[in-house]
This record gives sequence, C-alpha cells and structure tokens, in this order.
Amino acid sequence: MLIAFILAAGGYFFGYQKAKQEHRGALLTERQHSAELKKALKKAKARTASHEYEKAPPRPAARAEKVEPETGAKPMMAIIFDDVSFAHDVRNIKALNLPVTMSFLPPSKRHPDSAALAAKQSYYMVHLPMEAVSFSAEEPLTLHVSDDEAVIDERIRQIKNLFPKVAFVNNHTGSKFTADRGAMEKLLYALDREGITFIDSRTTGKTAVPGLMKSLHRPYISRDVFLDHDPDVDAVKKQVRRAVKIAKKYGSVVVIGHPHKQTLQGLAESKALLESVQLVRIDTLAAYESHE
Repeated sequence: MLIAFILAAGGYFFGYQKAKQEHRGALLTERQHSAELKKALKKAKARTASHEYEKAPPRPAARAEKVEPETGAKPMMAIIFDDVSFAHDVRNIKALNLPVTMSFLPPSKRHPDSAALAAKQSYYMVHLPMEAVSFSAEEPLTLHVSDDEAVIDERIRQIKNLFPKVAFVNNHTGSKFTADRGAMEKLLYALDREGITFIDSRTTGKTAVPGLMKSLHRPYISRDVFLDHDPDVDAVKKQVRRAVKIAKKYGSVVVIGHPHKQTLQGLAESKALLESVQLVRIDTLAAYESHE
C-alpha cells in the first residue's frame, strides 16, 4: 500500500514537472509567434500603398489667400479616395453618400477588377503608379524616371484604353518621378495627347511639378491635406477640421484619403462640419482654379 502511494506520488510529481515544462515551452512559442506577428505587421505597414512618405507628409504648396471671397459662396473641397481597387472599397465609399472622387489603381494580379469597377461609375480618376525614392512594393508597370518617351506614351495609352472616361490622374507614390523635371515633362505631354490632367499628390516636397506647370502657364493643382497619415478616427477628424480651415482661407482645398475603416468613420462623423464647405468632384475644383 505504502509502495503504491509512493509510486503514485512520484508519478504525479514527474507528470507535474513535465506539464510545467510543456506549459513553459508553449508560452515561449506563443511569445515567439507574437514577436514574429508584430514584426510582420511592422513590415506590412512599411510597404503599404497608402502613404509613401516617412514620418509626416510634405507641406502643401504655397497659395495666395482669397482677399474678397464671393458673398455667400461656400469654399470648395474636393476629396479624393486613393487606392480604390476592390468592390468593397467602392461600396464603402458610396455608403458615405458624399460627392467624392474615387481614384482607381490600374488592374494587376492583386486587384484585377479595378478597371471593370471604374467602368460602372459615372466619374472616376486613375491613381497612376510612379517611381518612389524608396518603396519596395511597386505596382506592376510603375513609371520610372529612366523610361523614355515611347514607354511613357504607351503606358498612358494603355491607361486610356483601360479607363476610357479618365480625365484626371494623380500619382501613386512617385516621390522620385515627380521630383524629376525631365520625366514629368514627358509624362505631361503624353497625358496631353489623351486629354488627361495631372493632379500632384505631393508625396515629396521636392516635386518639380509646380515649376513645370508655371512654365507651361497652367494651373498647379495638388493635394493640400492627407486625411489618414495617422490612421486613427480622431486624427482623421482633426485633418478634416484642418482642411475646412484651408478651404475657408484660400477658397478651395484638395484632400486625399484612402478607403480605410477609420478614414470612412472619421468622415462620416464630420458631416456637420463639412456642411460649411461645398463638396465637389475634382473636375469642378479644377475648373474653378483654372479661372482664378
């Protein structure tokens, strides 16, 4: 009886020790997985198409204040949604019930239906992939500063064939391309041949587009505010307030965001504030700016 008790106690002790070791091993494995997940999320965030720039977006272009705004006229705000690629993007943006402009990425293996989705819209832009200073997740057929005129012409013809109603494009990434005057000259001439206007997303403060547009005697239209550099609902609402102030000061403002949950929620919760401006499509704002 005593022997049986000792054997049973010994078995319990060794079983306990084994279970303890297994539990410790499971905890270590779980911590390793957690660390790997955090590392993967950090890498994914660095590769995201949402924002190419680091730390903070480049400042908006300098503009002249509207000294005598039209009596009773609300300032204009054009909101552009970049990176539109999937049916749920379109559905979620439309659920806002606000007059915004969707900018579609060209189709790729990852998002093959973007052009077909755009074709169902009454109005849209194209989010044109352009070379960045440092960005590892390029879209297929991204334009590079080394591309010659023939390559750029052909790419813009492809874009026009894929998106027949396109009248405006803005750059996806593009900090290197937009800073290169020669590359931008070739692109603007190619866009001209297809009747397309370029909107500068201003992913770099070194953009050559303002000077180039001035030399061509054309209005320079660019992003003033990024809504979701900080992907937090309160941060998005803060950027909306900033955009409204800019619109009231200068008469118009171009805002860029992405179809993220927080961005959509931030805009939805800012509808009362947005009543103080006139929300318009990018073509309406461009026409207004061209007559200034």
